Amino acid sequence: MKRVSAALGALTAAAALVLTALGAPAQAHPGHDPATEWSSYEKITLTKNVGEPIDLAVLPDRRVLHTARNGDIRMTDPSTGITRVINTIPVYANSEDGLQTIAVDPDFEQNKWVYVYYAPKTMTAPYPETTPTGSAPNSLPPGEDESYWDRWKGYNQLSRFKWTGGALDLSTEQVIIKVEVQRGQCCHVAGDLDWDEAGNLYLATGDNTPAGTPGAAGYAPNNDAPGMNPGFDARRGAGNSNDLRGKILRVKVADDGSYSVPAGNLFAPGTAGTRPEIFVTGVRNPFRIDVDPGTGTLSWADYGPDAGTGDPQRGPLGYVEWNITPIGQPMNSGWPYCTGDNFNYNDWNFATSQPREWFDCAAGPRNTSRWNDGIEQLPPAVPADLYYGDNATHQPAEWAGLVDFEPQGGQGPMGGPIYNYDPDNPSTSKFPAYWDKKAFFAEFSQDYLAAFSVTHPDGPVTGIEHFLPNSALRTAALPITDSPMDIEFGPDGSLYVLDYGDGFFRANPDAGLYRIDYSPDNKTPQARIKVDRTSSSEAPLTVAFDASTSTDAETGPLTYEWDFDGDGTFDATGATASHTYTDLGQYIARLRVTDSGGRAGLTSTEITVGNTAPDVTIRKPADGGFFDWGEPLPFTIGVTDAEDGDSPVCSRVQWTFGLGHDAHAHPETTGTGCSGAWPTPASAPEHGETENIFGVVVVSYRDNGANGVPSALGEDTLIVNPKLLQAEHGDASSGVTRTADDTASGKFKITSFDAGDWIAYDPVNFTGIDAVDTTVAGAGTLSLRWNSPTARPFATVRVPGGSGWRTVTTGLRRAPEGTGRLYVTSTGGLDVDSFGFQGDGVADATPPTARLTLDPAEPNGSRGWYKTNVTVRVDASDDGAVSARQYSLDGGATWVNVPTAGLVLGAEGETRIRYRAVDSAGNLSEVGRAKFKIDKTAPVLSVSGVEARRYGIGETIRPVFTATDATSGITTLKGRIDGDGIASGRPIPLSRLGAGEHELVVTTTDRAGHSVTRSVKFTVVAS
Repeated sequence: MKRVSAALGALTAAAALVLTALGAPAQAHPGHDPATEWSSYEKITLTKNVGEPIDLAVLPDRRVLHTARNGDIRMTDPSTGITRVINTIPVYANSEDGLQTIAVDPDFEQNKWVYVYYAPKTMTAPYPETTPTGSAPNSLPPGEDESYWDRWKGYNQLSRFKWTGGALDLSTEQVIIKVEVQRGQCCHVAGDLDWDEAGNLYLATGDNTPAGTPGAAGYAPNNDAPGMNPGFDARRGAGNSNDLRGKILRVKVADDGSYSVPAGNLFAPGTAGTRPEIFVTGVRNPFRIDVDPGTGTLSWADYGPDAGTGDPQRGPLGYVEWNITPIGQPMNSGWPYCTGDNFNYNDWNFATSQPREWFDCAAGPRNTSRWNDGIEQLPPAVPADLYYGDNATHQPAEWAGLVDFEPQGGQGPMGGPIYNYDPDNPSTSKFPAYWDKKAFFAEFSQDYLAAFSVTHPDGPVTGIEHFLPNSALRTAALPITDSPMDIEFGPDGSLYVLDYGDGFFRANPDAGLYRIDYSPDNKTPQARIKVDRTSSSEAPLTVAFDASTSTDAETGPLTYEWDFDGDGTFDATGATASHTYTDLGQYIARLRVTDSGGRAGLTSTEITVGNTAPDVTIRKPADGGFFDWGEPLPFTIGVTDAEDGDSPVCSRVQWTFGLGHDAHAHPETTGTGCSGAWPTPASAPEHGETENIFGVVVVSYRDNGANGVPSALGEDTLIVNPKLLQAEHGDASSGVTRTADDTASGKFKITSFDAGDWIAYDPVNFTGIDAVDTTVAGAGTLSLRWNSPTARPFATVRVPGGSGWRTVTTGLRRAPEGTGRLYVTSTGGLDVDSFGFQGDGVADATPPTARLTLDPAEPNGSRGWYKTNVTVRVDASDDGAVSARQYSLDGGATWVNVPTAGLVLGAEGETRIRYRAVDSAGNLSEVGRAKFKIDKTAPVLSVSGVEARRYGIGETIRPVFTATDATSGITTLKGRIDGDGIASGRPIPLSRLGAGEHELVVTTTDRAGHSVTRSVKFTVVAS
């Protein structure tokens, strides 16, 4: 597994823009064409400033446009060595969505159109204006119906913009076509485009379906079980004749940006249940396509699913493909019904996890999805021209190089251009005629370039060559091919290469834009800059520049020229120089190194005066920690900034959790915040039991900028390991053999594990781990060592003799602290299946705390009684994320979530409430208890024996008054006539009161403080 931890660090040194050639001038080996002498080529670094690189396009003047997923469009000028962000397009950035492809119109020099394929942040009707944050759920939330999924509908769009000479004029946008997608999920966007000789535009689209679809297990993700996210069914898109996803479209764009459909596509206009734009259907993620007018062909590479082995009930292992078809021959490529050489999948019942009938790609598969709104019977599928699996036994022997050129596991096919040699092209760097009509190919996961000899226009492939191997690049100290994202021949006949590098979702240190020139004679010097400082908070800033590490393949003197402010004028000479920047701002310092033959190499670095980048640190969890899929991971992120201080705006702290897979990763969830819990997908193992998967996190923060200098970006990243580590998934090994074994948990095991051999995992951190279960066969001893295969063991796994697989548990009380590399060595005699680490790891194992608050905070009546409704709120805190705040009114028998606005309780009498909190890991807080009393009703007062009338002075009255209160009870009941107290039921001679007006007033008060008063006025007259 290629998880290079160094790729997760910051890029600290400026990289050379022009590098040396591959050794001495070429001398042909006997029997070899001179074009295959790798010393005749040089790989020139145009820039390392590429962001998270996605796509490139070479302008006619050899300037290069290149995109980053976050919406940035950069332009690199090889003649000056300067790269600038020239445009930023607002994009919806979740998972693999964002800015994708950029392309230049074939008639660019006249019409100045530049095409861009991206996910717009703001959409137009009938789609929602914006997409909800975060990720869509796997299944319908309680109480929702299928219309719930509409809020996640969106689209990717192909637009074109006018070129001003130095940037795109975003006000000139013409929206050409929108491709509906299901947002809030991973993966497969594709997005490449090209033109044929007739001016027809071809656009590749992905199937918009996650590799980890629940129940897929690495096979065809056709899950339309009731209630499941429709995004889990590839038949609704790639397998649907009425959908633009998982296709290669062909249209003719008009002057106003609208389009028409040329004749000869797969479905004739007007055919019910079809889209006429479709030229190729049934593709998964055709990330790179090529339309070659010289051969009249369309070619593409297509990613496949992840199953490492075939299953007699499910279908074939996960093949990837390369295909070519004549421009006049539309086709069905088969996905998601078959793959490779029309190897069929089973129409698996995802609701019952049982097999059904098999798809028949040769006859034309039937779309059985409940989401299908296209035709049921699709055209017969065309077998792939090339396909390959994980090792040389998975495909025909003549294609072995596809997995053996740079063997390191994984599959990442990137289609490339067909080279057309032009003898009239005056460029001295153009590729030789040997490569004419060969199709170039890039392998993202295995780090190589290749060239295919093809019988045009419809195949077959008759030869496969490894082009410019990394061994030759290393020999010449040139940058290796490192996860190539895009390759394209420029007008100069040189091959331009955009490398992603060994990292995830960010501007990786190994990423870069390069040009491969054919240069059998004098090579370009390799210019390198070292500086003692790149930024400061204030002026003046004095920087020491050093070019002494620059090199040249040939002997002879080198001259050095410095342009400290990037204004085009060289200000100083010499291998070392110093410059003081007196004004605030950002500067591009350039170095030109020229050899005695006149060849010059350029490099540049950015100097910032007035603002420094923030320091972003993932404080928790530990890099290399362990977890189980589905467990949330509590996180805490710190940011310090020299200008802004140490209190970041947490809403600007952006994070992405991705599913690492071999050498690449799928972004899964995104969010913001300084703390919380990262959700991990429980469905991750559905990539397939053979697959090497792990967690990857990238965190970024952009500061406020200072002193008129733009904001700067800081980043941090980490890797987390699943608790079950397959032995064959080590990051590095020495002397051992990876051997297939269907009885092993990942279908493979480590054998030939002799004394002196080792396997290693990096990074590893034992926080929360107390033991390891090792599944082994044979007899012997394994030793766990830290940071060196010869270090003293901190744990020993002793395996006694026995038969078959056995699990040995070993305590890890002496496990080292911190993050490092774990080495496993052997005394021999053992086959190893896996290591299962025991303990909580870095997952959320701490329960939340809960606190109940009442509103009003104190009783607003007497004697501890409330006289009004009481609003109950449950506040909770957690080291991760609180998922629910709950209450129970029946002693804990039933728990209900507290509404966001609080729970309003008004039942009279005493209420006893229990409360708790639940975090996203399912941990429960201690149950709290509270009670309170409510009496909202006033007492009932009854008064009799006195009427409001005239009485004679000789009469007697008998006032009777009673009061009742059903809840809190009566505390006082008082009667008064003219202010003097009286007793209820006692006769009162009116002569005692005397003639005149009198008033009986009776007042009662309950324990809650409610009072009721009744009065009766009467008159006593003399006889």
